[in-house]
Amino acid sequence: MELEKRLGLYQVFLRIYEHNRGLLDEILQLENSAPSSLGRAPAYVQGVVQGQQAYIVTNLLNGKTQRLFQPQKIWIIGRDRRIALPVRDGWMSRRHAAIQYIHNEGFYLVDLNSTNGSFVNGEPVIKRVLLQDGDRIRLGSLAITFFFGQTAQTVEPVPPEILAQINASTVRPPAPTDRQMLTTFADEDDYLSEKPDDTSLVLKAKLSSEDPTSPSSLPHLTASERSQILDRFLSSRHTTIEKN
Repeated sequence: MELEKRLGLYQVFLRIYEHNRGLLDEILQLENSAPSSLGRAPAYVQGVVQGQQAYIVTNLLNGKTQRLFQPQKIWIIGRDRRIALPVRDGWMSRRHAAIQYIHNEGFYLVDLNSTNGSFVNGEPVIKRVLLQDGDRIRLGSLAITFFFGQTAQTVEPVPPEILAQINASTVRPPAPTDRQMLTTFADEDDYLSEKPDDTSLVLKAKLSSEDPTSPSSLPHLTASERSQILDRFLSSRHTTIEKN
């Protein structure tokens, strides 16, 4: 019975493939796009040409975008781990297809006599097809979008007011000095406990007994002493906030 069911499904599959390949392509694309809803980006290949150099940018390798250079300008796709673009897909042949760049012509998709065929926009690839920007490629159950930018242009300069706004957002305010931090903490009575510890009293008395604008207000405190006072003050401040 199980064998008869599988045979029946196989015959249905063949009928769909023979009479409505477009529908079959859509089913396979929906199946392949399901992981995208779980956070995976759709598969893509972008052909790039810079002068005499051609390469592809793709996320087919472990889902990470990478630039791939190949001296012969041929990138093979299939299940074989030793090729440029190995893909885990049971419907794909070991060396399923290749993307080839030909100078002054463009990027071609070449089918390498694969078992299940290669398709561009739902049409089977007979030997090779010149790829256009936005073409949809299907190899096995893998759907790939191909991008190819043949033109480039220089955009207008950024207006001065926007440039100033951008530059202002990247400037960080200077870090406060030890004196500024101590003065700020001493003035913040809301953060002091109702029964301040000895450190808080000494700190307040020290700051109030001398001119706060004078640079010599804390001349005899070493960096280590200032650090200890600051650590104890912050500790008491944290305890007060938790009690409130």
